[in-house]
Amino acid sequence: MKHGVAGKDERTVLAGHAHTPLQGEKQTGKTDPESQIQVTLILRRRRELPELGSTFGNKPLQVRQHLKGEALAAEHGAIPDDIALVERFANEHQLEVSKSAGHRHGVVLSGSAAAMERAFGVSLVEMEHPRAHYRAANGEVSVPQELSGIVRGVLGLNTRPCAKRSRVHHDTVKPFWTVREMAKAYGFPANISAAGQSIALIELGGGYHDEDLQIFFASLGMAVPPIRWVSVDGVENLPAPADQVRQFLDVVEGKRKLSEVPEEVLAAAQATVEVTMDIELAAALAPGAEIVVYMAPNTEQGIHNAVSQAIAGRETPPCALSISWGEAESGVSDVYLNSVDEVLRDAAMLGVTVCVSSGDEGAMNGSTDGEPVVNFPAASPHVLSCGGCTVHAVQEERMSESAWNCILHGMHGATGGGVSRKFPPPKWQEEHSVPLAPTGFKGRGVPDVAGPADPHRGCAIIVGGEWCSSAGTSAVAPLWAALVACINSTLKTRCGYITPLLYELSKRNLNALQEITAGNNGFYHAGPGWNACTGLGSPRVEQLMEALRG
Repeated sequence: MKHGVAGKDERTVLAGHAHTPLQGEKQTGKTDPESQIQVTLILRRRRELPELGSTFGNKPLQVRQHLKGEALAAEHGAIPDDIALVERFANEHQLEVSKSAGHRHGVVLSGSAAAMERAFGVSLVEMEHPRAHYRAANGEVSVPQELSGIVRGVLGLNTRPCAKRSRVHHDTVKPFWTVREMAKAYGFPANISAAGQSIALIELGGGYHDEDLQIFFASLGMAVPPIRWVSVDGVENLPAPADQVRQFLDVVEGKRKLSEVPEEVLAAAQATVEVTMDIELAAALAPGAEIVVYMAPNTEQGIHNAVSQAIAGRETPPCALSISWGEAESGVSDVYLNSVDEVLRDAAMLGVTVCVSSGDEGAMNGSTDGEPVVNFPAASPHVLSCGGCTVHAVQEERMSESAWNCILHGMHGATGGGVSRKFPPPKWQEEHSVPLAPTGFKGRGVPDVAGPADPHRGCAIIVGGEWCSSAGTSAVAPLWAALVACINSTLKTRCGYITPLLYELSKRNLNALQEITAGNNGFYHAGPGWNACTGLGSPRVEQLMEALRG
């Protein structure tokens, strides 16, 4: 932080808030001063969170004694006196205060754009880009000197989209197998149950049709599991109509030209495919589990609020949280990256296993500097980062797999993976051969594990009344979340922060994970041990459960 001129109007500039432009964006004018805006202030904590996942021995690899939400708030939440100062600041600037249970170390403020500009010393402008229309803040975000050191960040002034799904379309090939056939191949026990467990899904647009779920689960001989959706910041379950899903499929199958279908129709249809896929895979692989879908805006503030709400909205948080969205580290602000990583550490403290897809655009991942770049939040050391593989053959004792990298109807897709430019390697990864990041930074390796992502080997799902194939690492995250729910139910405990433990199990050669040693993601190559395409490998479910039981 740096300070302004001493005196009555002295202010503190908050670092890490600069707008990261999207290539091709255009400024269209000033934000309407009367338009209403909501921001989330990230405040300092009463006590900093501990470092998690150190060594195997005297210190546990995972959080064994998970905190209750009330204890986390009491020990690591915001300081009441700090909140009082923020409330006074809000009143002085004609802003309203709303405190949410999901923000243990934050406060939500709302008010007019003009009031926000005065409060934080910026000018708000409107931007246009093919991905979205959004707002950006010109100038350095600042707060009065009395809030220096108290306010760590402000989310919501910038609304640039900060997460995207795969460019690979999932509905272009005949499904290779059913969810049950895939589960059997990976060793899920036949009568496995996840009863009593809850899986949270973070979704940023689109929605699902109840009719699709009824048909899908009937095809598996299952009752429709308990599924509910939760609105975050006003976003609702808005699935694309079936005819728009059909238009989307026609485009990706070459039956229509891209120019014939409006961009917003394509975006809504693909988002609906993705949301529905998450639900169907997670629920089918974890029979009996409750599925809670958090519908949120695709903004830095929206994602932060969604994850916060997902882990804090109930007395017992979900056992697993699946996030199939992400953006290159270079495309998000530092305040967002640090704020969300803190919430992900909260999740670990609460015993929530967070599974995040590593991305579907290979190692380059839409890089703007010609060098490999990894996705966030997959790069966070507090998540289980999920890469993708291609299944070539299914045998009794061993699956034949390689790193996912394919062309489908002229569209390229490959597992995301590489080395973080932002996060140093966690202690549990230091003994593995993680190369340096392109910048020379010694960083956290991505991904940690893998699962089937190739659309040629996808599972049958139904969206908008159409049977199609799952695909992408966005299908791997809910698979691992479902597996965690099954393990928790079987072992009657919480895996919680399981990532360090998986690295320890891999060193013990317990066959809990199958190494994937063939293939590449356009820059990195798979190989023995950990690699930047498929991590430690894919699950061997029965062996993994037995290893964790010990």
